[in-house]
Amino acid sequence: MLRWLASFVVASFSAVAVPGAHADVPPPPGSPERAAAALVRDHGHACPRVTRLAAAPEADAQALAKQGLDASTATCSNGKQFLVAVPFRRPGPPRPDAPPPATPVVKPLP
Repeated sequence: MLRWLASFVVASFSAVAVPGAHADVPPPPGSPERAAAALVRDHGHACPRVTRLAAAPEADAQALAKQGLDASTATCSNGKQFLVAVPFRRPGPPRPDAPPPATPVVKPLP
């Protein structure tokens, strides 16, 4: 009886815990940098690879946040820096009455 109960508890825990664990998997290392580099190239700038993503200057970040964008500074391997702003992530599927996501912005920095 005890062995059966222990097996049942382990099986129940596995059935409940394993599907929930997939929701918290972080993106692979380097994924945000690759996405930022692709966005910079899509906007017509030369950026072979993003070597560093950092917080955007406060004034730019606040202005872009009002437009629904999350801003960061991307430093490329060729030494150029860009302000990259993408729409905030929404948890779950969008509501039917939700506005469309904001258009990404890429600006060269001096």
